[in-house]
Amino acid sequence: MASSKRSPEKILGVIASIFLLSFAIVATTQGRSQLVFAQGQDENSMINMSSTSSSILPQPNANGTLLKVEASNGLFEPAAGLSNVFGPKGLFPFTDVFKCGDALTCGVSAGNDSKFTGTFEQGNPNKMTGYEATYTSPVTYGPHQIKGHTYKITLTDTVWNSPDAALPTKNAEFSELVNNVGFNQIQHGASHVDRSDVPQLSDLAFLYGHIKVTDITNGNNTEVAKDIFTHVMVAHVMDEKAYYRNMRDEAKSPTLVLLFGVNIPNGVELPGVGKLTAEKAQSFTPVSSDPSLKNPPQFSYPVKMDPPREGDVKEPASQSVIWPVANPKQPLYFTFLVFQNVDAKWTSAGGQ
Repeated sequence: MASSKRSPEKILGVIASIFLLSFAIVATTQGRSQLVFAQGQDENSMINMSSTSSSILPQPNANGTLLKVEASNGLFEPAAGLSNVFGPKGLFPFTDVFKCGDALTCGVSAGNDSKFTGTFEQGNPNKMTGYEATYTSPVTYGPHQIKGHTYKITLTDTVWNSPDAALPTKNAEFSELVNNVGFNQIQHGASHVDRSDVPQLSDLAFLYGHIKVTDITNGNNTEVAKDIFTHVMVAHVMDEKAYYRNMRDEAKSPTLVLLFGVNIPNGVELPGVGKLTAEKAQSFTPVSSDPSLKNPPQFSYPVKMDPPREGDVKEPASQSVIWPVANPKQPLYFTFLVFQNVDAKWTSAGGQ
């Protein structure tokens, strides 16, 4: 939970750095030590993991080109690491709403009818990736999220930079390689390139792109935002010690859907913050002191391949990049939702 000694700007930096970034633990995970689930080997038991389940690191099933996900029981703004957006001393403090800040599942209910439906296509070559989510906001901040109103979030693209982004940024290398839609990724965790207070997550799928937000309260259908940066993960929390000690994935949580939508408009008066330049607005995602912005994973590069394999792996780009979240044509918007009760199934593009 946020400390009472932290300033609103520092709180925002802490917040934003946790919801960011899909970090690859090593650049070679794509080819050598990538965490992959047994997509064709007892899919239900592997995807719907309990807190006591574990797996080795099997090879992917080439037929599993799509991941279809249904989830419900959403939580609004739960804590992740030191994040506490709306809690005491947070950016938007609501002390009568948020009571905890120490677990992914301690957020306030996002409504009895909250749900997530999505399809993830590796690399998105056929433009089959999409998602829709609904939630009810328990708080009001600004005219675009109102307490008791129900909102629908719809994915509109999987592009890194919006045409209206005030300050476009470099697409993260690991994400660009799969057109911002990928499978089997380790994100966050206690590595040199990330924050140790954030749970290490093992993703079945992830995406980056943009969303449209619509107020659908009582049959209403009012668009409140149409170009908001988004990041989604279908993941479970890993046992980091088990992973780093013996390369096993031991799940410490069931599979969850983590959904972020964020815009910090530059040049606009923000409550409790004031007007920000585009550089300042985007300096929270992540904070400029985050070592992942300047450092590759902790390996001695180039990494030499053992015989009979040949060649080596050159030093990759840093795994963290600034998110292009400064769009002055869109409203201030920050939503972090965690959907529970996840049903995720691998299928082929032909539905087989």
